[in-house]
Amino acid sequence: MAEVHVRELRGPEEMEWVVDLQREVWGREERDLVPRGLLIAVQDQGGLVAGAFAGERPVGFVFGFPTRDPTLQHSHMLGVLEAYRGTGAALLLKRFQRDWCLARGIRKVVWTFDPLRGANANFNLRKLGATARTYLPDHYGPMTGINAGAPSDRLLAEWDLLAERVYARLYAPPPPPEVLGLPQANRVEGEAPVEARLDLEAPRLLFQIPEDWGRILREDPALALRWREHSRLVLGHYFAQGYRAVDLARNPNRYVLAKD
Repeated sequence: MAEVHVRELRGPEEMEWVVDLQREVWGREERDLVPRGLLIAVQDQGGLVAGAFAGERPVGFVFGFPTRDPTLQHSHMLGVLEAYRGTGAALLLKRFQRDWCLARGIRKVVWTFDPLRGANANFNLRKLGATARTYLPDHYGPMTGINAGAPSDRLLAEWDLLAERVYARLYAPPPPPEVLGLPQANRVEGEAPVEARLDLEAPRLLFQIPEDWGRILREDPALALRWREHSRLVLGHYFAQGYRAVDLARNPNRYVLAKD
């Protein structure tokens, strides 16, 4: 982490770095890129555009913008080059975002993420302390790059910047969650979901997701669609019953769902 530093970006040349990073991180086509001019305009109106640097090289960025609620920011994108994942760059970007927001009276940040990408869920829930209780079916419509191949379902992450849970996750991470004996809301055989259990009422539940959603998207469109429909059914049902995703257990990837 000491090799990476974060600062706000300024001017057309640095905003063009963000456009280039979008292409490299997600493989997006031009129609799916947030352009330089819009990044500048949003920053002019109180948005955040910050970059992570290894030496002088930009290796990641975070982009957030104001909402109708002056105490709430929408964090639209966080991206880090593959070679710099695991270096702490993403965590430094989110710490910077938290400090930046708190200094401006912003107390909560929200963003969306793919419910079937375990690495993203682990980062958002375990490392940052965000939670999720809203399921958004096909939220962005058809997408390009690494997200092509299935409906763009998303969870809405909610990050309460002043919560004790958030501070602890950022600076004193807890051990993995204890999940032995918790009922599981689905059954998975191999890589495929085979059963949804919608009758559970325990205080905490588990929901298993694929180990490698990216590979399924690339290699097995039919299975990818099955997973989308399965997660939409199970998570949508339990969110409607007052549960929220609060953590992720690994090996295999399982959401921990807790009743509010």
